[in-house]
Amino acid sequence: MNRMNSTAGPEPALLHRDLSRRTLFRGLGVGLLAAAGAGALSSCGTGSQAGGAGGAGGEGGSLGEVTYISFLPFETLSFAAEMLAMSAGHDAAHGIELGVEVARGTSPSLQAMIAGAGLVARCNTVDLAAARGQGQDVVNIGTIARGPAQRINFSRDRPITSAQDMVGMTIGIPSEGGSTENNLRLTLENAGVDSEQVNLQVVTDNPASWEMIQRGQIDGYISSPDQSFLLLDMQDSADAIVLGDLSPVISDRQYFVTTQQHLEEKPDQLRAFLASLQDAVTFMVDDADRTKTLEALRQENSFASLDNDSVARSALDVQVQNFVNDEEPDPLVTDEEIWLASIEELVETGRIEPVDAPESWMSNDLLGT
Repeated sequence: MNRMNSTAGPEPALLHRDLSRRTLFRGLGVGLLAAAGAGALSSCGTGSQAGGAGGAGGEGGSLGEVTYISFLPFETLSFAAEMLAMSAGHDAAHGIELGVEVARGTSPSLQAMIAGAGLVARCNTVDLAAARGQGQDVVNIGTIARGPAQRINFSRDRPITSAQDMVGMTIGIPSEGGSTENNLRLTLENAGVDSEQVNLQVVTDNPASWEMIQRGQIDGYISSPDQSFLLLDMQDSADAIVLGDLSPVISDRQYFVTTQQHLEEKPDQLRAFLASLQDAVTFMVDDADRTKTLEALRQENSFASLDNDSVARSALDVQVQNFVNDEEPDPLVTDEEIWLASIEELVETGRIEPVDAPESWMSNDLLGT
């Protein structure tokens, strides 16, 4: 029988962070904090005070400040594009100053964005579909991750090479009910494995969770690519496999999302945000050895996986592979056929109820292509 343990693993070590003038955070009203969950929103840095959903105007015709609500702190290269948009000045080139507010988890980040604490958030297909199912008018305005990237880390003494290997195992996930759990369950089910036969336990998304494998508390855990590469760099007996390689999950994609109200009230700010991200992605894609990308990122950021050259380059390679591919070469553009197939997968697996016109949940209209 499946169980979900809530006891997390060892607390992550505190990582040094160079506080950037571009990470702009402001005091939020009580209503917005409540909407996101008490204590859910936090700041990664300091800066000037301004309105949450993007300031109206500014000096020299600027579009002002735009707040992006992130579901995790910027201490992983999974957010390389967002960090690069700020540190390399792509945001300023399009007339905005991009700030980041952190909500601990995807659902709180979406709720904070919907409530007006920010203009844009990021989520997986199933998270967007769940929000729509709750009556929230959330819209996908750009695809930032076009394939599986999360990895399962394990010991070479007990390898995981197939979905069937996980039957009876305990697998660590960073959050309960989020995209990690959903993607794992979909991977198992698409491979013909009853996901209830795999035990889940909440752990931290960093190498500290390796100790839980060594103690026999878990058999493996899911992490972002850079945290996995960092573990492999530290532990000779560790190994990993891309979760999506065990069984394809069409809906394992991530998008930038906003609300219909934001689209109507702040189209220029949203267009500028997406343009700055398209420029950041193009910069990374064109930077074949990732040297210029690392130099730009390190101007305003410092954390373990970014500071390790081999780990950072490997993680950036994964990000680039997820940004563009031969079938989808245009940064951030959502392929409608794949989008509809993703929604169909969620309906067929019982994640969401059948819906009419899911194509209305996405738009490429704000993208410059």
